[in-house]
Amino acid sequence: MNVTINVSPSQPHDGTTLASCLSPLLQAVGRPEWTMARLQGVMGHAFHFEMVKGGGNVMHDNMDWGPALDYLPKFAKFHSFKATKHDTDVDLPALKREARDAVRTGLKNGFPTLVWQPMSREQKASDHPAHHAYCWGLIVGYNDSEEAYTVRHPFVDVAYTVRYDLIGHADPAELFSVLVYDGPSRADESKMHLVALRNAVAFAHATRFAANDERNAKRRAAPHGFAAYKIWREAFATEEVPTFSSHHHITVLLGRRRAAASYLRGLALLFPNGAAQLEDAAVHYDHELEPLNVIHDLCNTACQRDAWHAKDRAQAGECLGFALEADKAAIACIEAALASLSD
Repeated sequence: MNVTINVSPSQPHDGTTLASCLSPLLQAVGRPEWTMARLQGVMGHAFHFEMVKGGGNVMHDNMDWGPALDYLPKFAKFHSFKATKHDTDVDLPALKREARDAVRTGLKNGFPTLVWQPMSREQKASDHPAHHAYCWGLIVGYNDSEEAYTVRHPFVDVAYTVRYDLIGHADPAELFSVLVYDGPSRADESKMHLVALRNAVAFAHATRFAANDERNAKRRAAPHGFAAYKIWREAFATEEVPTFSSHHHITVLLGRRRAAASYLRGLALLFPNGAAQLEDAAVHYDHELEPLNVIHDLCNTACQRDAWHAKDRAQAGECLGFALEADKAAIACIEAALASLSD
């Protein structure tokens, strides 16, 4: 068997390899409505933003191996092949062969497979393009003679190959995770969207993760929502605010708020009783994009000269204040929509 299907991750990936890979997978199995924006809205990326004191490095894709995964059964059924180095009772070579056979069947039927960190240890340690392939990717082909997967990944510009039995060792837990599409889901999508709207409000007020949720303790502790904007604005008041991290933050935030506006406009068509409020929320997110685009330009300039000028930091901080006000206005409209939908 030597088969490759023409499916690639969605771009831009908006800081979520999961949504970037899941959207084309679902579209390949006949669910064109699951765009990047809709997936980010339901899983929460569109409304999520977190920051650290000083504006340093943040793994904005951290939901992709946590709470966002909880939604996968709502989008479709998946046959999961999963193990870590701690699962000493698992016959890992046998599990990898079983996963390979399921992947090959899927490819014959025209759909790709989700795979975690699709690279070998050697690829990770080398200059091979696959060394960028962290988090989720798509298996889009298989070659019998080489016993290798063909992979497309949101962080890698070209398709590449990796032996089927060499993946699953590139992260500290040595997580092997292959998720093969196994049929449509029967989830109530109206309920999914209502939960997403409630979660949007919870993200903003930093109450999304329950106090007794040990799995998400680190996410709960990190300033997120409205508080993240304030923390980042404080960082721009200092000379130590980094250039590269700032550029990454604003790129992700822009993508997510664009997704929020698009998602809410789609929901306005699904929920007539809350349509006006949802459309208003989308407009506020549109307005938020204006100061965020200014910050993006300022970050580009700072990166080019590898330094911030005081006046640019001041302007970035001022723009964050405007963005926060627009974000608050959008959330207020979502709260109003939820009130209308519960009447």
